[in-house]
Amino acid sequence: MSESKPWDFHAHLTHEALVAVAGLIAQGRSDALIRHNEEIGDDSWTLGCSAFQFARFQIKKAAGASGFEWLAIIDPTKQFIFQIGDVPVRFYKGDADQPSDRTLRQTFSELNQLAFTFGDEKGAGLAYRFAVETDFDGAITSIKFVGLRGESRVFVWDVPYTEAVSLPPAAPATEGVDLPKPEVRVPGADEIAKTEPA
Repeated sequence: MSESKPWDFHAHLTHEALVAVAGLIAQGRSDALIRHNEEIGDDSWTLGCSAFQFARFQIKKAAGASGFEWLAIIDPTKQFIFQIGDVPVRFYKGDADQPSDRTLRQTFSELNQLAFTFGDEKGAGLAYRFAVETDFDGAITSIKFVGLRGESRVFVWDVPYTEAVSLPPAAPATEGVDLPKPEVRVPGADEIAKTEPA
């Protein structure tokens, strides 16, 4: 495998764009880890589902927003395919060196976009994926951007996702309000006091 970089295959696969998208995926997994609670029944399966959904949400929320004009959604379903510039991309949790059959599979909409984007160019026919590698607790150890042709890896680029600037919160935080001290009393004590002789 060569030392090729993603931008060698398509100009839209820039360092900045890949870092930004990897940051969104990392934010989604981080949100899932924060909410993960084994005491109420969460396990690795629920963590995986939440991490996928939260990362998907981050990407959908960013698509087309200021600074993310180059990011679009091709398929918003659970299949989830998004686009960096003209290039269709997906993400998965797993080893960049051992993608599963499911990861290698390309959908019709993805293949159609690839044919439109590349024609006969060098990057044509590649499946572009973010591989999210984790430790045993589900925390990210690395995010790699991979170009796959069939079962062969054409390139693997270790994304420095910690360089990403996160999106601002959806709603600004509100200022706190000072409240008076609460009045503490026994419920029904006033009624009892009215009925007792003085």
